[in-house]
Amino acid sequence: MLQRELQHTLHARTLALHERSAELTRPLDPEQLVRRPPNGGWSVGHVLEHLCVGSELYEPAIRALLRDARPDAAAPLRVWKPTLVGRVMVRAFERPAKLPSPKSMVPAATPRGGVVERWLGHLDTQARLLDEASGYDWRRLRMASPAVWLPLKVLNLGDAFSILVAHAERHARQMERVVATLA
Repeated sequence: MLQRELQHTLHARTLALHERSAELTRPLDPEQLVRRPPNGGWSVGHVLEHLCVGSELYEPAIRALLRDARPDAAAPLRVWKPTLVGRVMVRAFERPAKLPSPKSMVPAATPRGGVVERWLGHLDTQARLLDEASGYDWRRLRMASPAVWLPLKVLNLGDAFSILVAHAERHARQMERVVATLA
């Protein structure tokens, strides 16, 4: 897949996540936002808090990567490939099986005030970062995972964006299941 195609796909998925998240969460009153499902697990507010924490780990790392890199006009037309670690992480998020949350991303006991709008703001930022990064070579820009301690720069920029989108889509499905229990 060309980097430009991946960028367009991830941008479209991010915009769809924004719309889906707003439709799911804005109608909820404060009590519904923090009500846990009957079978246990996170409330919608806790899921949103978790997503905000993840974004707050990745966004500065991505900004630093772009700040320190040189633009590459030919990059959008190059073939993009995930790293092994990036591919494994994205596939894990696409599966329905439960996954443990890294300690750095465990949500607070009580979600922050305004968590819905904060999450939607992070999705807006993600869309802007995808646009800003389009002129850089995603395969050459490498980073360590800001969420899981790995001292090596095992992810490329395309992996980071793919992980953010797949992770958010996974939790959007989780929020749909929780909202269904609130009716």
